[in-house]
Amino acid sequence: MIATDTRHRWRLFLSLLGLYVAQGIPMYLFAAAMPAILRDDGMSRSAIGMVGILLAPLMLKFLWAPFVDRAPLRIFGLARLGHRRSWILPTQLGVVGLLVLFAFLPPDDMWLLLGLGFCVMMLSSTQDIATDGYATERLKASERGRGNAIQGGSVAIGVVIGSSLTLYLYSQYGWTPTILVLAGLSALTLLSTLLMQERPATDIAPAPSVNSAPSLRAALKDPITYSVLGFALVYRASEGLTMAMEKPFLVDNGLSLEVIGYLSGASAATAGLLGAVVAAWTIRRYGLWHTILGLGLLRSAVFLGCGIYAGLGLQMHGLLIGLIVSNTVSRYMEVVALYTLFMGAAAKERAGTDFTLLSCAQLFIFMAGSLVSGVLADATGYVGLFAVATLLSVLSLWAAMRRVPADHPAMVISTEPQNEKPRR
Repeated sequence: MIATDTRHRWRLFLSLLGLYVAQGIPMYLFAAAMPAILRDDGMSRSAIGMVGILLAPLMLKFLWAPFVDRAPLRIFGLARLGHRRSWILPTQLGVVGLLVLFAFLPPDDMWLLLGLGFCVMMLSSTQDIATDGYATERLKASERGRGNAIQGGSVAIGVVIGSSLTLYLYSQYGWTPTILVLAGLSALTLLSTLLMQERPATDIAPAPSVNSAPSLRAALKDPITYSVLGFALVYRASEGLTMAMEKPFLVDNGLSLEVIGYLSGASAATAGLLGAVVAAWTIRRYGLWHTILGLGLLRSAVFLGCGIYAGLGLQMHGLLIGLIVSNTVSRYMEVVALYTLFMGAAAKERAGTDFTLLSCAQLFIFMAGSLVSGVLADATGYVGLFAVATLLSVLSLWAAMRRVPADHPAMVISTEPQNEKPRR
């Protein structure tokens, strides 16, 4: 019996690994690789900036998350695959098909790029909703740290495939072979759906009534979800300021593009994998609340260190790289910890809706900081930028931890999931 349960848990972990890698490939293709490819082809920076609109589905997916959460996709008999799998399989197949089509079309046709890319990201975002719902439903409270470490590690793998590998293949073999390789790797992730453990939707209870169906209104009326939503809108308020200006800061401090490329590629992926593993261990050893608190303090210390480095005009590149790597590890650890918190706050009957709402909220505040970071850096310099970021980091940490204290139900990871119990 114990051996059977262990085998089921490993099947769950492996399926999540494949599903989350599948999401990372298209995201980093458009967010990281395409701007470099388009610039290499001579496209203007203003035109390249339009690629950012392709990330809109990632921030707006909470709008259709309740629809994905309520019932399986019933067309073509897909409901027989199970609720979550009925959404994951066709959306992932759609991503693969569009990538194959994209491989034979010119990458420098901006309107074609935006149209196809938007369709790809819509499908990938919908797959993300279903995957997050599946993970939130299936992971036990004590497994959430490990489950989200897998997600963090999968993001790192997505960086390597969607960004670093793409740019390498493009430089060696050109556009069509590169995108076909990405399509093939995306197709391989479909194998993870075979490991999912779901009954046919026809064997499951019928769709919930209107009053109990997943919805944004129900999520906002739930005191547990609502309190964590406030946390999500505060905790990462400082990070967008520094993330957007990190590479310009390195350039202006004399680091070569080769070194910066390494820090953004292989080094970031390694740091991400390390951070995901350390985060899972830290959550298990010290608890979720103390882990999140410690990461907030570490983040503030790194921002302060960068501000001091800029203020003193230091030329110690080893120290600067150490600060950046520390920030990268901390950021990946933070994602694992926050997603563990979001899973704890999600009600079982709204698993995908609640988790998507919370993850989009923290992404919104992150992006808001990015939008003003350049203006702030131009007005005050890097010293002012990091001073504001440090102060905001400390204040947001204080406000967030007060809103969701250590005894908050979403912070509990040592017992069975809170969402196994009825929610009020």
